[in-house]
Amino acid sequence: MHTILVIDDEEPILRHFTDLLRILQHDAITANNSDDGLKLALEQEQLDCIISDLCMPGRLKEMEFIAELRKQRPDVPLIVISGFPTPDVLRSCEELGVAEFIAKPFQLSYVEELLQKLLPPVAAPEE
Repeated sequence: MHTILVIDDEEPILRHFTDLLRILQHDAITANNSDDGLKLALEQEQLDCIISDLCMPGRLKEMEFIAELRKQRPDVPLIVISGFPTPDVLRSCEELGVAEFIAKPFQLSYVEELLQKLLPPVAAPEE
């Protein structure tokens, strides 16, 4: 089981991710703004992936927030979601080491594929 932090200010998106991650047998931790997202990213020792919207309320905005996440947790794959994938945003994400960029709207099945690609398989429990 992997622990995944989902940061998004839209409650329906957080619910969909939480449901998907539960189905995939992962633990979901959620935050609805950049301040809480950074706090959880720093506090959570066991964190296997971060999925974050680009535009959210909080002290840090857009690329500043993504840069701070990468600085604080360079060890954790980061998937960024945005409805506005401009060439500048995509280039900045690539330069910051973002693992994947998802443009809205997207299918949750695509997120499942990305997680399978980014995360190591979970060993079956021994009997």
